[in-house]
Amino acid sequence: MRPAEKALVHQVHPAKIGIDVTASVISNILLWRGRPKAALAARAVLPAAGSLAVLAMADLDALAATRRGQYVLAHMPPSAQALRLAGDALMGWAAHRRRVTLLVAGAAVIAAGWSHAAWRRTSKWQRSPAPGCRPPTPEHELRGVTGELDAFTGSASVPSPARSCAGFGACRISPLTAA
Repeated sequence: MRPAEKALVHQVHPAKIGIDVTASVISNILLWRGRPKAALAARAVLPAAGSLAVLAMADLDALAATRRGQYVLAHMPPSAQALRLAGDALMGWAAHRRRVTLLVAGAAVIAAGWSHAAWRRTSKWQRSPAPGCRPPTPEHELRGVTGELDAFTGSASVPSPARSCAGFGACRISPLTAA
């Protein structure tokens, strides 16, 4: 399993979820009581330690084969992760300001980040192809992304498909996964 996949899959490990929820609760209580330094330490250190422990000791390959692992691999793009982070930040700010309604709103934003599979898709493609480019076929989609990464890093282990997704130019499109 690649490191990027491990970073995604470890987020659904029960120990990691428990540590993240515990850190958020402790941090929110400390912020509510006016102890921001201790709250920020709890909010940053506990999840980081939990991530390191899960990444080092958990069987992430087995977790990736479960429904939770498959879900997070298919439905946790950077936008969903950013939404979860924004919800956590909103909860922290709400605890600091002692606003219960904003705490609930922050929890709702986090839930929205976890429910990426339910987000509405307006079209099959994120962007239209540039003139002369065709949409990638499914077997070329992953190779195109890998080829771009290889081109960026300087290695040439995986060739990019010809005109479908070559390079970082306007031709780069990616189909949305069907929910």
